[in-house]
Amino acid sequence: MSAVRGKVPQWKLQTVDEIKRIFKEYPVVGIVGFRGVPSHQFQSIRREMKNEMLIRVVKNSLLRLALESLGGDYKSLENFIDDQIAIIASKMNPFKLYKKLESTKVPSPLKPNQISPVDVVVEAGPTNFPPGPILGEIQAGGIPAAIERGKIVVKDTVTVVRAGEVVKPEVARALNLLEIKPISIGLETKVIMENGILFTPEDLAIDEAKVFEEFVDAATKALNLAVNSAYVTEETAAILIQKAFVEARNLALNASVYEKEIMGDLLSKAYAEMLSLASRLSEEALDDELKSVISSKPQVEEAVEMVEEKAEEEKEEEKKEEESALEGLGALFG
Repeated sequence: MSAVRGKVPQWKLQTVDEIKRIFKEYPVVGIVGFRGVPSHQFQSIRREMKNEMLIRVVKNSLLRLALESLGGDYKSLENFIDDQIAIIASKMNPFKLYKKLESTKVPSPLKPNQISPVDVVVEAGPTNFPPGPILGEIQAGGIPAAIERGKIVVKDTVTVVRAGEVVKPEVARALNLLEIKPISIGLETKVIMENGILFTPEDLAIDEAKVFEEFVDAATKALNLAVNSAYVTEETAAILIQKAFVEARNLALNASVYEKEIMGDLLSKAYAEMLSLASRLSEEALDDELKSVISSKPQVEEAVEMVEEKAEEEKEEEKKEEESALEGLGALFG
């Protein structure tokens, strides 16, 4: 018995209901393209990802009907329906989901008469091929090759095809021989939606290493600012106490405050300064004991060096404190 004209087939109604159920059941949904993905690779992806996401191939027209029926934020997904697509649904964070989808891609060669999505550059250098007919096939692909020391060598770096150009069969053959796979084939994220918010690949492609470095840099600058402004927190308390101790000790030494903890350093400093001064006076101004000490040249030089080093250390410490303060303030005000 033939179908009644104008009546929607039951399987289409069931498919639309199934799409609506999936979109309502999962907090994160999206649309991916699979143009050019071999069947065996697509099935492998579905098996490997079955515990992390649902992947369902649907007809574009039925997906539009489902989105129209759902209404609200779901309708905005219609703008991403084109070509061969599948819907995905997951409970994963959109950024983790995108990373998982990107991991499905594998290096792939260009096919004859395909439009290249990228510039393909062949670098100069030796190949693993011995002399033979393969040399002509490589040269036919526009690659400057020659024979050197019993091997085929690419003489110069050359761009054999540019993005947007059709890949000639001889170019595809040459690239395949050289095992150059300039593109990645896998599920192509078009959009992911969570709580009505749309995320495109531009939003989701995060350089994790760079973000981590930025967090570390921000944390360092925040710590510097907190320390230099004497802002007490669990992280800065120990540093502030150490800083206060060092500054108090330096102040006591420079102001010659007679405290038990620094008396040894004060005496050493005074003795070194005395020797440094004595070494600059004429012998007539010195008594016999000082002359004896001054005659011990290494000891005097050590004392002079100690005084100079101490002065240099104090200057360097002041400079570091100023730089740290400026760095912290710079982080605060951008």
